Amino acid sequence: MTIYKELIERVSNGETFHINFEKRNMKIGKKFLIKNGEYDTSKELFAKDIGWSTNDILDMIHVKYHNYKYSLPSERSDKKRRTYFKALPMDQLTDMQLMRAERREVAQASLEGFILCMILENKFIWDENKLGKWFWQSKEDSDLVIIKKWIEKGE
Repeated sequence: MTIYKELIERVSNGETFHINFEKRNMKIGKKFLIKNGEYDTSKELFAKDIGWSTNDILDMIHVKYHNYKYSLPSERSDKKRRTYFKALPMDQLTDMQLMRAERREVAQASLEGFILCMILENKFIWDENKLGKWFWQSKEDSDLVIIKKWIEKGE
């Protein structure tokens, strides 16, 4: 099982998680799957290497962010101290969105885990021409912002 799949599966089963882009950490429950960018190399981050371009990664981030933004909040997700991205409160979601919504903590793990794994795979590399000098903001959804220091370690 890949690290990304393990993250999603364990969070789906109710475990807590914490991801820190700058420190390159992924912690599930009390165990680090990734610490300071280091992980058990007998496990892959993703199932297989697809030729990811920056545009492909941004497209996938858009999809995962949309799922997160319109996800179903829970008491557990509301207690989270730090989140990188904005999600809508329950009272701003339509009945249809609520019916189709993924659990917020699972959507958040999917989004943040994807970004961290892409960084560690050296696929998500800051391209100032495409992403800007300090941050990138989606033209489709201005709430989706990615900060350069998340991607470039030590910046």
